[in-house]
Formats: sequence, structure tokens, C-alpha cells
Amino acid sequence: MTPVSETPPPMAQRHYALTRDRPGPEDRFFVEALDPARWAPAAGGDWHTRWQVGMPRPETFARVIGGRSINHIPGNHCLTVKSALADTLAGLNGRLAAIHGEDSPIVRRSQFTPQTFCMPDDHARLLAEAAAHPGRLWLQKPANGARGEGIRVLRDPAEAPTGEDWVVQHYLDDPHLIDGRKYVLRLYVLISSIEPLRVYLYREGFAKLASHAYTLDDLADPFVHQTNPDINAGNTGMDEPVVFIELSRYRERLQAEGRDPAALFRRLRELITITVIAARETLRSATLATGADPQGCYEFLGLDCLVDADMNPWLLECNLNPSLGVYAGAGGGGDAEGRIKRAMVHDLVSLLGLNAPDRPRADARAEAGPLAAAADAELAAAGDFERLFPGADAARYWPYFPAPRPADLRLAGALADTAIRPPPLRPWQVEEVFGDDGLRLFATETGQWLAPNPTAALVWLHVADGLDPQRIITELSALPGAGPREGVEWDVLNTLADWARDGLLRQVSASRAPR
Repeated sequence: MTPVSETPPPMAQRHYALTRDRPGPEDRFFVEALDPARWAPAAGGDWHTRWQVGMPRPETFARVIGGRSINHIPGNHCLTVKSALADTLAGLNGRLAAIHGEDSPIVRRSQFTPQTFCMPDDHARLLAEAAAHPGRLWLQKPANGARGEGIRVLRDPAEAPTGEDWVVQHYLDDPHLIDGRKYVLRLYVLISSIEPLRVYLYREGFAKLASHAYTLDDLADPFVHQTNPDINAGNTGMDEPVVFIELSRYRERLQAEGRDPAALFRRLRELITITVIAARETLRSATLATGADPQGCYEFLGLDCLVDADMNPWLLECNLNPSLGVYAGAGGGGDAEGRIKRAMVHDLVSLLGLNAPDRPRADARAEAGPLAAAADAELAAAGDFERLFPGADAARYWPYFPAPRPADLRLAGALADTAIRPPPLRPWQVEEVFGDDGLRLFATETGQWLAPNPTAALVWLHVADGLDPQRIITELSALPGAGPREGVEWDVLNTLADWARDGLLRQVSASRAPR
């Protein structure tokens, strides 16, 4: 293996690497966006930024140090594999329901995916659900498939494969239509940082249309029920089988129908933000496990959302490496497709600062000022990427985290120009055991034992005694040899967030907050 130097060379000598030796349809815009005065192709194995189509090997992530960057985040399967996405959102909804009640507004805001059953574990539950709702239709999908392969609409879910590579979803059979045809919205999302979490949505995107008129009379016709361009390109009976409508035109069409596109896109922004928050702890843990610098890992995703007849958006899937090729012909929106994708990748490179060596940057341990300066510089260079999180309303999203990390709180507070208190927490799904060797914690949900060190044990006892995080920080900062308050805050809040991630603590509402 080519050795990796710890200190990057001057920008003029930097090198980029691609999946293959020469740019193809999926990375040509990336190469085009790089400043040729600063970047050249990597001649050997050492590189300073990498654009990888597909998931890199773990050893590739270990090279992301010393200012290097790569377009993937370890652990992204929790979003991009359909069965894992279902688990990610089911875990979120289960936690929220246990805390706030199944009918609470917080829980309702996070219910935006079709009911999903992961085979084979959920097979019996699927058949019971089908028996309780005999009129429902079902959709079988490969758990990690792409390009529309293996998808079928079913009246009887017992026909679906039961291998572990499959999922079955409730088929949403009353979609909003464009010119009588089914469509899904392709939205482009960028996770530019996992700690503090920063999430962006590109302002443009597409409505991807099926190539036959929508009907439930023929469930076997893929050109009726699928919107994937790879599938519809095979419809030789249509002059323009692949049709992409850019989102600006889509909004105009909704307005002309008397719909409220602003309300729809507010809900879509919320859906995206909650989905990424649900995945953040998995992404963070996996990144730290690889040894990669978290500041060098980012993820560019293509989210597919269906809009039903009542204008409710539903998240169908999150796609790794959304296609940057041009699928539609000139009459189907191909010119706009190419123009938008090119501009989007140029804006992505600008946002990430790959051509800006003097851009302010800050890691998760930085104080509020440097974190805000880095975030502001990123946003100023974002072009048509809109920052979804954090925003002025960051606090309304705290319940969707197990517990926010200190960098999340510091950045949100700096951007809002106000101090933000961490949410209160209390023990959950845990038993305390005191012995000669000190405190041990038993996680009743997972069956795991934890042995906190003396300082962490003191933090736990304060939580169990009803103290809120700020009070715990104050108490520990007053101890002899505690060190600066900022360091105590970092350790306490991360310890609490780790326990919340593991299900040992849960947030409580302000009305039931500890003292």
C-alpha cells in the first residue's frame, strides 16, 4: 500500500482519485468542477480527495486523514439499504412512541414511510397485517437493489420471496398524478458533516414519471407502477419513455392545480431532516470505528419520495451515489436534467471547499465561534444547496436525536445567537447494580452490561438523582482538578449522548424535566 502522509501538500499539488482511471458519466461533473490549477489526477495510490461510485473498502476510509476527503460516510447502509432504512426509522419511531405516546405530534411527524416488512423475520407479521386489511396491495423489493430490478406489485404478499435479501411494503395505490401518470420526486441531499450535523437539500431536482397511464387494472405492467428511468427506457412503444420534470416546473404545475407547493416542500424538508437525524449516531459510530477523520467524510444521496393524492409525501428510499448521467431525451427534459446535474455538482464542490484552501474549518471539539465561522463559510459557498439543519428552528429537532452532541448544541446556539440548554434526560431500560467493584449498568433491552469509570458513574448518579445536564456540568466543574468547564461539558454531554444512543437514557418533555 502506498504510504499516507499526515500533512497534506499545498493545494496546487493536490490529487484526486476516481473509481476508475478515467472520468465516466457518474464522475465527469466532479472532475469538471475541480480547479485544474489546484488539482490533478492521482498518479499513484496517494490522493487528497476521492469520488467513489459504490461503497469503498474500510481500508480506504482509514486513509481519510490529514485534510483528505471522500464522498461517503461509513455506516451509510442505515440509509441506503432498504431493510436497514426501515430499521433506522422503526427504531426512531419506537423510541419516540415510548417517550411521547403513539399519537403525539412528535411521533406523527416522523411517520412518513410505507409500512415495511423485512424478510424473513417479519413474514408472519406481514401475513397477519394482510389478513387484517384484505384490500391492500403490496410491493416486493430487493433489500439492496437498484435500477428497479426485482420490484413487483402483489395482491397476495404470500407470493413474495422470504429470503433475507427482500422487503415487502404497503403499496401506496392512490398517488398524485402528472398527466395521468405516476411519479416520484428525486431530491438531492448532502450530509456535509456528521458532528456537528449539517444537512443540505438542493433546490432543484426532478419528478420522474412512469411511461404508461396509472391504473390498478394491470399490476404486472412495470411502465405503470415504476418510475425508474432504467425500467422505462425499455418501453419501446413510447417516443419519450423517460420523462424528467424539474422541480421548479413541478411547483408551477401544483400551483396551477390549486395545490400548495410551499406546504409540500416544508414537509419534505422536515422528512429529510428527521431521516438524517435518525441515522446520525450509526454514521458517527461507524466513522470513528474506521479511524477516518469525520470532517473528511460527506455523503451525497438521492431520496425518492412519492406524493399521494392528498399531497402527503412518503419516503420510499435513499439512494447511494444518485445517478449523474442523463437519462431523458431532449423531449423528456434531458437538457434540463444535464444542466441541473452539472450545476449541482459544481455547487457541491464549492460548498465543500475543495477549491478553497483558506476556508475556515473546525472539528467537533471546537468552540461555538469557530464552528459557526466554518458553517457560515460553507453556506456562503453553497450555491443552490439550502441548509436544512441546523437552522433557526434547530431546537424543534432535538427530540429526534437520542441526545444532541455538544458540537450540535454549540453550533445551533451560535447560529441562533443564544445559549441552548441540552435537553433533560432520565434513565430508561436500565437497571443499576452496586457491588464491590462499583456501579454497573444492565441494559434491559439489549442484555448488555456497562461498567462506568468513577467519573462516568458520578454523572450517572446525578442523572438518576434528577439533575439536568447543565447542573451536572456545574457540579463536576467544581470538583478539584476538574479542568476547564468546556472540557467537562464535552465529556459530560458526550457520555450522556452515548448512553442515550444505547437506550439507557431518554429525553423528557420540559413539563417533566429534572431539576
